[in-house]
Amino acid sequence: MTILQIPVPENTAERFQLLSEQQQSLVSQLVADCLSEPSSLADVMDYISFKATQRGLTPTILQQLLNEE
Repeated sequence: MTILQIPVPENTAERFQLLSEQQQSLVSQLVADCLSEPSSLADVMDYISFKATQRGLTPTILQQLLNEE
């Protein structure tokens, strides 16, 4: 596996570091899946939504995650 560095806001990086190892792995896999084929931004967003729902992410859980500091 190759490590990819992408620029993100500092608070995003900090929040990523606070995730569990399993959650970090899921985020990494999601990014890899989204970039594996050329797509429009709308397609990528639809795919992310589909995969997140498939893995049990509900609107309530998403809101809780977004509210965490």
